[in-house]
Amino acid sequence: MWKMFKILPNKIKAQFGIGILIVIINVALTMMLPILLSQFLPLVIEPHSDVTHPIQLRIFDFVVYESKDWNQVFTVLLVTFLITLFLAASTSFGYVLIIIWAGEKASNFYRNTLFRKYQKLSLKDIAQLTNESLITRINDDVALFWDFLIGSSISLIKAPLYIIVGLVFAFMTDVPLTFSIISVIPLLIIVIAYMFIKVNPLIKRNRKNLDWITKEVDESINGARFIKANNLQWKQYEKFNKANGAWLKTEKRSFQYFAIGMPAFFVIINIIVVIIYAIGKTQMDALAATEAGLRSENGAQLIAKLNVFIEYEVLIAQGIIMFSQFLGSFFKAKISAGRIVEVLDKQYDDLHVEQGLMITDNKNDISQYSIEFRNVNFKYFQTSEDYSVKNLNFKINGGETLGIIGPTGSGKSTIANLIVNNMKYEEGNILINNKEVKDINTKNLHESVGIVYQEALLYSGTILSNLTFGKSDATEHEINKALKASCSNNFIMTFEDRLKHPVVQRGKNLSGGQKQRLSIARSLIIEPKILILDDSTSALDNLTTKSLIKNIKEEYSCTTVIISQKINSIKHADKILVMDKGEIIAQGTHDELLQKCQWYYDINMNQLEQ
Repeated sequence: MWKMFKILPNKIKAQFGIGILIVIINVALTMMLPILLSQFLPLVIEPHSDVTHPIQLRIFDFVVYESKDWNQVFTVLLVTFLITLFLAASTSFGYVLIIIWAGEKASNFYRNTLFRKYQKLSLKDIAQLTNESLITRINDDVALFWDFLIGSSISLIKAPLYIIVGLVFAFMTDVPLTFSIISVIPLLIIVIAYMFIKVNPLIKRNRKNLDWITKEVDESINGARFIKANNLQWKQYEKFNKANGAWLKTEKRSFQYFAIGMPAFFVIINIIVVIIYAIGKTQMDALAATEAGLRSENGAQLIAKLNVFIEYEVLIAQGIIMFSQFLGSFFKAKISAGRIVEVLDKQYDDLHVEQGLMITDNKNDISQYSIEFRNVNFKYFQTSEDYSVKNLNFKINGGETLGIIGPTGSGKSTIANLIVNNMKYEEGNILINNKEVKDINTKNLHESVGIVYQEALLYSGTILSNLTFGKSDATEHEINKALKASCSNNFIMTFEDRLKHPVVQRGKNLSGGQKQRLSIARSLIIEPKILILDDSTSALDNLTTKSLIKNIKEEYSCTTVIISQKINSIKHADKILVMDKGEIIAQGTHDELLQKCQWYYDINMNQLEQ
C-alpha cells in the first residue's frame, strides 16, 4: 500500500497533503459547532430582562465573551455560529474537490504506469500473468484503489480526529458521561475486527473471480463466430454462469458478515445514548431537588451540557463508523494494490537493446540477412522441467526461403518469436548476419524483420490506417505494391470507399482471409529484409497462397520464413524444417523430405487426397 503512494509524482502527493490539511481544519470547525450550539439554550431559558450579572459565552471553562446586554450576546453568538458553519461547509467542499482532483490524477498515473509496464513484458511474462488478469488490474484494481484514495484518505484523517478530539472535548465537558462511552469502545472494536477478519479473504477470492469473469467474456466475444457456427452458446453461458455464480456466492458471504456486524454496531451506539440520558436524568433529579430547580442557570447549563455531549457522542460514533468504512476499503484496496505492485515489481525479460549492434551497414545487400540457430534450447519458465524447443541447429542464407512444418505445439511459433527477440533465450546462439540477436539494436531489428501472426490483429479505423500503422509516411506506390503482392486488391476493389473502408475493432467486419492478407500487406509496406509468416496464410485457399508467396518472392528482396500446416505453402522453400515436440526431426528440401521423413510423406499424401 505504501509503495502505491510512494511512486506517485510529488505534485500529486502535495495535492493530497493540501487536501488533508483542509480536512484537519474542517474537523476543528465541525467540533466547534456543538460548543456554539450549546450556548444558545441558556440564553433562551434565562430571562431577557433584569440581567444583574454579565452573560458569559464559554468554550469549556474559558470565557470568550461577556455582556449584560442579552441581545448583543445573542447577536455575537449567532454571527459566530454562522461564520463557523460557513467555514466548515467551505472547507468540506474544498477538501472534497482537491482530494478528488488528486485521486483522478493518481488513477491516470497508475494506469499509464501499468500500461508502460505492459509494453515491456515479454510474451512469456504475459502468458504467466494471463491476459484477463492484466485487463482486470488496469481497470478494476486501479478503480478500487482510486476509490480508496478519495474516500479513505478523508476517513483516515477524520476518523481518529473525531474519536480523539471528541473524547477530549467530552472529558472536558463531563468525566462520568465520558466513561460511559469509553466502556463500550472495546466492544465496538471487537465487532469491527471480527467482521473484517472474516471478510478479507473473501475479498481476495473475489478479485480472482473477476479475472475469471473477464476471461469468459473475452473468449465469448472474440470467439463469437465459432461459438455461433457450432451452436455452443448454451455451453458458453454455462461457463460464464459458473464464474459469475462463484463471484455472487463469495460476495453474498461477505455481505452476510456486514449484515450481522453493522446492526450490532448501531445497537451499541444507541446503548451509549441511553446510558447518557440515564446519567443525565440522575443529575437532573439531583438539581430539581434544589430550591432553584431546572429554571436556574445551573439547570440550563445541565441541559445544554447533555445536548452538546450527545453531539460529541454522535461525532465519536461517526468517527468509529468512518474507521470501519476505512478498514473495509483498506482491505479491498490492499489486495488491489498488491496485484498492481506485483506487475510493477515483476522482473521482466529486458529485451530492449538501446545501444546494440546494427545487422549490416549495407541494407540493400540481401546476402547480409542470413539466419542461423546453433544448439538453441529454450524454456518459457526456469522452473519447467522440459524445454519448449531443444537442440535447434539450422542455417538459411540471405535471400532464401525457410519452411517450417509440424503438429500443433511442436515449437514452430517459438522459433519465430526467438528470431525477433520476443523471448529471452539463455542457451545457444541465434544469429542474423553472424550477430547475436539479443545484442542487435532493437529498433534496427524491428525495422529489418517483419512478422505476421496467424491471428491477424487489425485496429478500429480504416483499411488505410491499418496498412500504414507501422509506417505512417508510406507512399502510394508502397501501399499499392504491398496490396498487389498480398492479393488484397481483389477484395478491396469490391468496397465503394476502397482504402477508406471502415474496419471495426479486431477487424470483425472482414473475413479471416481478408484480415490475413491485410496483415501481410502491412508488413510488406515496411519492406522488411526478413519476412516471417507464422501460419498467416491458414485462412487462404491453396491458389491464393501460392500466388501470394510467388508475388513476395518476385517483388521483394528478403529472406523469408514460412510457418504453415500446409505443405503446399512451403514445398518450394530452399530448406524445410520438420518439427515435433520441440525438436527438428528432419530438414531438407521438399523432395529430400519425401524420401527420408515418413511423417512428412504421410502429411503430404493426406493433403493431396484432400
